Amino acid sequence: MKEISEAFVNYRQSQALKRPLITNYLLVLLLITLLIIFSATWFGFRLAKEITIPIERLAEGTKRIASGDLDFRLETESRDEIGALVEAFNRMTEQLSASHTALQKANLELEARRRYIEIVLENVSAGVISFDKEGRITTVNKAAEEMLEVRASEVVGRYYRNVLRPEYRKIAREMIREINTTRSKSLQKQMELNLNGKVITVRVSVNLMQDEKGEYMGMVAVFDDLTHLVKMERLAAWREVAKRIAHEIKNPLTPIQLSAQRIYKRYRDRIKGDTAVFQECTNTIIQQVNELKNLVNEFTQFARMPNINPTPNDLNEVISESLVLYKEAHKDISFRFTPEPSLPVFKFDREQIKRVMINLLDNAVAAVDGKGEVDVEVRYNPSLRMATIEVRDNGCGIPDEDKVRLFEPYFSTKKTGTGLGLAIVNTIIADHNGFIRVRDNEPKGTRFIIELPVRT
Repeated sequence: MKEISEAFVNYRQSQALKRPLITNYLLVLLLITLLIIFSATWFGFRLAKEITIPIERLAEGTKRIASGDLDFRLETESRDEIGALVEAFNRMTEQLSASHTALQKANLELEARRRYIEIVLENVSAGVISFDKEGRITTVNKAAEEMLEVRASEVVGRYYRNVLRPEYRKIAREMIREINTTRSKSLQKQMELNLNGKVITVRVSVNLMQDEKGEYMGMVAVFDDLTHLVKMERLAAWREVAKRIAHEIKNPLTPIQLSAQRIYKRYRDRIKGDTAVFQECTNTIIQQVNELKNLVNEFTQFARMPNINPTPNDLNEVISESLVLYKEAHKDISFRFTPEPSLPVFKFDREQIKRVMINLLDNAVAAVDGKGEVDVEVRYNPSLRMATIEVRDNGCGIPDEDKVRLFEPYFSTKKTGTGLGLAIVNTIIADHNGFIRVRDNEPKGTRFIIELPVRT
């Protein structure tokens, strides 16, 4: 009984302790569960952080690279797959940066080459214009702008049919048709163009453009101004003609003059009744022979222009000496001379330049018809080292159609002129490597402009 009683007591005690034990066990279990949940949550956040932060950095780096920051790099903090991804990203960025640098360098080289080609095209004297295979204008240099009277900014990218003048469109169509008919890759033609009232001689060369595969890309046309060359050829031809004329005519002139003088002296006392007619006829023969001699002398001077002998001279002084004779001989004409004090002494042929001034002053005096104004001005451009002589008059002027041929031999606007004066002037200035132009003088008259390089 005692043992049963003790067992019962123990049972009652254990029953009393059952609930606290269960509560304790539940609390411990709950604590462990919470610890496990917290640990799992912490581990999940940490794992997510280790994954998402590099991903976010990769996304930010992608945006920065897309915006052009190719120097951006990510730091590698791990050696796992994310670290490998970051390293691959950095290698890609380095390759992009190297490619971008190489591309920039190539673009700079291409731009420099393009700019160099543009500068070359702008500075060549020949006009250059190119078309693509559809007939759109792709290139126009400065010389072509002047010859075709267009502006590159207004015509590049447009069809040539819509921008060229009708006469130029006709020339272009004819040359394209001829290239297509003959199936040749190039074509050359010499023609005359009217440029602002001035007729110039040009050689037009049209060439097909093909790539390395032989594919047609368009055409390029080159305009070479041959005006000066044609003038020089014509001048040389006229010199040869003048030389032959002078040789053929000069020889019989003296015998004719001497014969006329001899006939007059021998028969003037024997002729009765018509002495005046006889004297007039013989005098006419002698006078005309003298005029022919003067003409032949001019031919000879033109055909055998002496070589220039440049020596240091004062241009202002030479012009002043030339003007003195005209001021004394033409009192009704106002001569004004504006020298250039800063013009240095430089090398030129004194006698030849004086001859130029005499020819130009003769023309000015004839243009004002005995009463008017003649101005001579000298200017100097030190940066270009160029001396400019300008002879102006307020006379009758020169028509535009005559200006083109004004410096050609045997062309004259005066009834009694031989047409050699300005041709000689042009030759002398050309021998000095200079230029001479004729322009209208406002409000009336003519301006002759001479440019001479200053070589000390």
